[in-house]
Amino acid sequence: VANMQTILNLLPNLNVDELVKSMLIKTNDMHMVIYLSALIRSVIALHDLVNNKIKYSLDEDEAEASSKKAKADKGEEEKKTEEGDVEKSGGDREKK
Repeated sequence: VANMQTILNLLPNLNVDELVKSMLIKTNDMHMVIYLSALIRSVIALHDLVNNKIKYSLDEDEAEASSKKAKADKGEEEKKTEEGDVEKSGGDREKK
């Protein structure tokens, strides 16, 4: 029991107003840093999500435009070949 009393007597006095105030300030500062870092990380994540959305929507628009253009080009080529076939067959009839 005597050893316990000496151990407890050697502990520093934590009820000093200056010590309490400095500990509160230090913990408040740490909590503020944690809060700000979480806030910044979430803003950056949202920014990346918006950028990805814009990028993929532009890519989809370009893909749709290119597929429409390819279909239109293919349709024009088929019309030209059909017109050429008609002209060739019409020309053959005139020769006979």
